[in-house]
Order: sequence, then structure tokens, then C-alpha cells
Amino acid sequence: MAAFSPPGARLHALIGDAVLDIPFHLVERLDAALADGGMPEPKPALIDFLDSMQRGDAGDGEPWGEAGMPVDRCADLARVSRNLTALSAVMRLLHAVHRTRQQDDGRSSLDARVEQGLLLAGRELADSAVAVLDAGR
Repeated sequence: MAAFSPPGARLHALIGDAVLDIPFHLVERLDAALADGGMPEPKPALIDFLDSMQRGDAGDGEPWGEAGMPVDRCADLARVSRNLTALSAVMRLLHAVHRTRQQDDGRSSLDARVEQGLLLAGRELADSAVAVLDAGR
């Protein structure tokens, strides 16, 4: 299946909204010339961002970079960082549930199934982080 590319996408990637001031027939010719010249088709911002997530973003959203560290190990450590960030969020929720249960009549607490799901999610995140670290030994 061919990817959708609006007319002038390559030219727009180069000159931005100035492409709107150029007659359409010239936009088509210039864009075709850019395609013939080997300029890659620009990706939509959403797809570009999703692709960047596959390159090893850490828990802070930035790629893990450490001098002298192999790329695959940086990706592993970024995964551990994401797991620990998510585990921290799960633990904060569970801690809040625990404190709420102690201080009121339980009406504002989470459903038991949701609490169980958070506990299982926390275990899986921790287990996954340990597995990645152990694999790197």
C-alpha cells in the first residue's frame, strides 16, 4: 500500500508555509524535482514521534546516551528507566489508595479490581526491569 503524500509535502518541509504563495502547478513540478533528486518523503509529526520512541527513549523522554556504551545497552537502560518511571507512578497511586483507606470510610478509594491491577502492573514493571539488567551481565 502506497503512503499518502499531499502535493508539495517535500517542498513544504524545506520552505514551510511559504509554499502557499507559490502557484500550484509550480509546487507540483518543484516537489516532483525534489522526489527525483532523492529527497525522502517527510513523515507526519505523529509518525515521526512514534518512530523516535522506538529508539530507546528513557523515562524522561530523552534517548539514553552514555559515552562508550554500546547502542543496544543504551536501549536496555532506557527501557529500565521507563519501567522504573512507570513503577514509581504505580506505587504513588497505591500509596495514595492506602492513605485514603486509612483516613476515610473507603468511599473515595479505588475498586479492589483496579487496586489488584495496579499491584500486578507494578510487579511486572519491576520484573521486566530486573530481567533487562540481568540480561546485560
